[in-house]
Amino acid sequence: MNNMRLSEWCIRLFYVDAFMELLAPWVYPDLRYLTKPLLMILLAGFVGLESKSLLFVLFFAWLGDVFLMLPGDDPLFFQLGLGSFLIMQFAYIRLFHQRSSRFWHWSILLIGLYVCGLLTFLWPHVGAALRIPVVVYAFALGTMLYFATKLRDQALFWGALLFVISDSLLAIAKFYYVIPGNSFWVMGTYILAQLLLMTRLRKLQLTI
Repeated sequence: MNNMRLSEWCIRLFYVDAFMELLAPWVYPDLRYLTKPLLMILLAGFVGLESKSLLFVLFFAWLGDVFLMLPGDDPLFFQLGLGSFLIMQFAYIRLFHQRSSRFWHWSILLIGLYVCGLLTFLWPHVGAALRIPVVVYAFALGTMLYFATKLRDQALFWGALLFVISDSLLAIAKFYYVIPGNSFWVMGTYILAQLLLMTRLRKLQLTI
């Protein structure tokens, strides 16, 4: 099987797996122990072994997915998941920065206001041990969106924005209140975000 056919099969299986992941909480929750880790593995197959920078991103996204799905209330799992996603965000920032020629964009004001507002809202509900990691990750997430916005690329912008929405919903559920159907909205926006970002970055790399 050549690389093109493998890529096509992986993206098709990704769509199937994503559908099952979103459906699993209502049908068979334990199925998520299979469907969730498979998401980034299938995206890696779609991206291909030649795209080492994208595989680096997906590896830490996969680690984050695994750590955050582990059962129990051990804060270590959350911290490891947060750390994995933090490395992933830094990797995205680097990829976006490499393609950006603009020094400044006005969106930094809105993004900074949103990040500070979300942190202010969640602050009383975040345990002391998690406050610094949460602040660092929140600003990394906002920085990722800022660098994506500077590129003026619709796919990258919407992918980054959906990532911010997904992580915001996850943080609210973790520290404040779980909205009905929260898993669907968190994973739905996360899956679409990763798909948009990886599809567009893969295309950009192939055209270099």
